[in-house]
Amino acid sequence: MANPYQSPPKSTLPSSVGPTWYVLLSQFYWPAWWIGTAMIAASWFNLVSTTIGWIGFGITGAATVASYLLPTIAGAQANDYVMLDSRLLASKGEACFDAMRRFSNGARLMYDGVAFRIRPDRLIDCDIVAQSPNINQHEAGRIADHAESVFEALKQSSPEFASAVAGHTLRISILSSLDANATKLFHVVDGVIERA
Repeated sequence: MANPYQSPPKSTLPSSVGPTWYVLLSQFYWPAWWIGTAMIAASWFNLVSTTIGWIGFGITGAATVASYLLPTIAGAQANDYVMLDSRLLASKGEACFDAMRRFSNGARLMYDGVAFRIRPDRLIDCDIVAQSPNINQHEAGRIADHAESVFEALKQSSPEFASAVAGHTLRISILSSLDANATKLFHVVDGVIERA
């Protein structure tokens, strides 16, 4: 009889957040948008011709449209989220496997109050809420330490999670709240804390 708690084979898990063409193209949205915007601004100050400005407008428009359409075509669902707890993680059952599969496909994974999402540009977005919007850098460091410890615990407990995040950089964002008016208070990357 097969073990019902055994993890599915790693080969059944997706290795990235979308098709290769989507991962490659998604890295050009922002650079193209900024280049197009710079061309528009340069034409306003007569540094380049108006034709260059219109080309910049086209580049900016194409980058904006692509950033909305391509994820849909690739099947990435940025608004999808899944919740995981220690009970499901320990079970190594179908619910845990489904959570990891959806996470690998771009869903936001919530575990122990920390939300993780894989981005195509080799970043892991990690969102965590502060107890108060009025925190200082020292408190932000303690919150970031908690987020990082949750990240490390997930990697140790789940080979599927560890495989999905391998080679990615963790970027922690400390938020003021969970509502629609939430603002980012601090960003933490590689232990460097910056006010957002």
